[in-house]
Amino acid sequence: MHQRFVHQAGFAVMCLSITAVSFAQPSLPDREPGLWEVTLKQGSSMAAMLEGMQETLAQMPEAQRKQMEQMMAQSGASFSQPNVLRQCLTAEAAKGEFKPTVDDAGMQCSEVDWHGSRTEGRYSMNCTNADGEWKIDGRIWDATSKSYKSEMTLHGVVDNQPVSIEMSQAARWVGADCQGIQPLQ
Repeated sequence: MHQRFVHQAGFAVMCLSITAVSFAQPSLPDREPGLWEVTLKQGSSMAAMLEGMQETLAQMPEAQRKQMEQMMAQSGASFSQPNVLRQCLTAEAAKGEFKPTVDDAGMQCSEVDWHGSRTEGRYSMNCTNADGEWKIDGRIWDATSKSYKSEMTLHGVVDNQPVSIEMSQAARWVGADCQGIQPLQ
């Protein structure tokens, strides 16, 4: 069970990293640097995955549980609020161009296909890893310097099983102080 949990946690971190993107495509407004709070829509497959990991975490030995909690906390995730992710944006990342990032060295991704305006946009990209190919499609709307809404779907394979993940979220700027959250790279 522990191996399965670690694999799920690693996959969730990879997916969360995809949501931890710089949405400042030249056509969208630059975001404020600092701490951002991203709330995943209840009932989304990503929120359900994190809630399931919370149950598995409760069954782990204390030392392993604390290690996993620390790893997730450094990434801005908390099992006490599985549908909330906190992100630290540097000034450079807040003004960077739109580009989803994947924190998995084994994942190779195509260039982002982006179409947008001043307040909304759509994107898609394909990624491959040892398990196969991933198709990623997303939409951002109501984008301002201090908030945005987005949704994304990922279709691919994990442990030789087809997986579809939908994420819908709302993000808001909390303040300039990142409160110990590691900055996005």
